[in-house]
Amino acid sequence: MKVFICKICGHLEFNSLQEKCPVCGAGKEDFVQNDNIFTESREKSPEAEIKHIPDVTVNKSCGLIPEEGCTDIIVRIGRTLHPMEEKHFIQFVDCYLDDVYVGRAEFAPKGTYPAACFHLKHNSGKVTVTENCNIHGYWKTDVTL
Repeated sequence: MKVFICKICGHLEFNSLQEKCPVCGAGKEDFVQNDNIFTESREKSPEAEIKHIPDVTVNKSCGLIPEEGCTDIIVRIGRTLHPMEEKHFIQFVDCYLDDVYVGRAEFAPKGTYPAACFHLKHNSGKVTVTENCNIHGYWKTDVTL
């Protein structure tokens, strides 16, 4: 799998690039390719895995949008909850459906937990959730709906 990283906002694109970053609007010239980004994070910090891999729960009966058949993708960062401190925190969580970006949750270092929910219009496909820790880099989880 090819992985492209936006140098402006950190957004990841898989396999191919769009003309503009869907998060910040940067052009495709502002992306760099690094197909080993997730492997590098694990190799650099293998002990950090328990606090960084997104823990994903799929709820096929959405309480917020029940009339549309919404699928909830509930994300918590780490089986042991990742800290949210000024010097060490989760910057954002991105959600993809079949390798296509669908949304982002951004976090400040204080005042929130590293958790999010994405309300998908689809009930099948591969969901990928990525997160970026300001110290330990990018981590991901894939689930099948």
